[in-house]
Amino acid sequence: MIDVSLDRDRLVGLLSMRAVGPAPFTEADWQRLVDLAVKHRLAPFLHAKLLERGLAPPPAAADQLQRAHLVNAVRNTGLLHVLDNILRACHDGGVAVTLLKGVHFAEAVYDDIALRHIGDVDLWVSRGQLEAARAVMRSLGYVSRSRTKRPQALQDALTGETQLFKANAPMVELHWNIFAGEWFRHTARIDEQLVWQRTESIEGSTARRLSHEDAIIHLCLHLAINHQMSEAGLRTLVDLDVARRTWTIDWDVVVQRARAWRVSCALWLVLQRLVEIFGDPSGEIPVVELAPSRLRQTVFTQLVSARFLVEGAKLTGGPGRFLFMLAAVDRPTDAGRLLWRGFFPDRLWLTLRYELQNAPAWRVWLQRLWHPVRVAFRRDI
Repeated sequence: MIDVSLDRDRLVGLLSMRAVGPAPFTEADWQRLVDLAVKHRLAPFLHAKLLERGLAPPPAAADQLQRAHLVNAVRNTGLLHVLDNILRACHDGGVAVTLLKGVHFAEAVYDDIALRHIGDVDLWVSRGQLEAARAVMRSLGYVSRSRTKRPQALQDALTGETQLFKANAPMVELHWNIFAGEWFRHTARIDEQLVWQRTESIEGSTARRLSHEDAIIHLCLHLAINHQMSEAGLRTLVDLDVARRTWTIDWDVVVQRARAWRVSCALWLVLQRLVEIFGDPSGEIPVVELAPSRLRQTVFTQLVSARFLVEGAKLTGGPGRFLFMLAAVDRPTDAGRLLWRGFFPDRLWLTLRYELQNAPAWRVWLQRLWHPVRVAFRRDI
C-alpha cells in the first residue's frame, strides 16, 4: 500500500531543506513526489532544492522537473516583459502602480524568477486613478470581462478588483482595494490609505511594493479569507517561508497591525500552519501572541489542518465554509454582524447583487425576503 503521508512529508522536507528520513526513494516514490509538486505548481522550486542538496532523481523524474523549470523560466520571462510594458504605459499615463503577490514575490523573494509560478499579474492602483489605469490598459488592448456570475456593478463598487484580458497575454487583475470583500467590509478595520503611504519604490522600476510587514499580512489574509485556505495553499506557504528567510521582518509590527485591523485570528491560522509545516527553529513567528481561543483552534484544525493544505484540498461552499469564515473573525460581535449580513445584506449589496438599482421599493423588499431562503437552499451567497 502506498504511504501517502510519507510522500507529503518528503515533499515538505525537501522544500524546507529539512531532513527527509533515511528510507531510500524508489523510482515510483520519486514520480509520486514530482506529481505532488506539479499539483501544487512547485516543480521548479523542487528542482532547485534538489540541486542544492545534490540529489539526483531517476532520469524520468529529473527530466520532468528540469522541463518544468525551463518552461516556467520562459513563461515568466515573457510575463515580466509584458509587465514592463504595462508599467511603462502606466508611468507615462501618470498612474502609480504597486505590485502584489506572485508578480512581486517572484523577483523580490526568489533568487531565480523561474522558481515561482505566476498565475496572473496583480496590480494595485488608488481608487482615484482607477479610470486612468483602465484607460491605459484599454490603450494596450486589454478588455474588462468578469470571470464570475456577479454583476459588474457589484464588482466595481465592492469587490475591489477587475479582470482584464488580452489575447496571448496574461490576465491582469487591477485592484483598488487589496483587502476587499464582504468579510473585510463587515469585520476588519484596515486603513488602506496608510498601507499605500507605506509602499516603497522598487529599484530599477517605476512600480512600488508593499512594506515587508504589509506584504506578509496581505499574503496571509489573501490565503485565509479570499481563498479559505484552499487552492494554492502550499505554494503560498512556500512564498511566506522563503520571504521570512530573505527579508528582515519586524514581527512586533505585524502583530500590532493585525490586532488594530482585527485580523489576528486569520493571520494566526496561516502563520501557525507555516510553523507546523516548515518549522520555526528561531521562534520568531508570533503564533503565541496571535493565538485565538482553544475552541477556534479546534475548529480550524478540523476544517483546514496542515494535512489539508499539503494535500491541496478545497473548502467548498456549505456549512463548513460559513463556520470557517465566522471562526476567522476576531470579535464575536463582528462575527454576529457578518452572519446577519449573510442572510440580510445591506441595501447597497442587495441592489447591486440582483441588479435592482432602479427597481421600485416593493421589488427590493421582495428580494430581501427571498435572499435568506436562497442562501439556505443553495448554501452560498
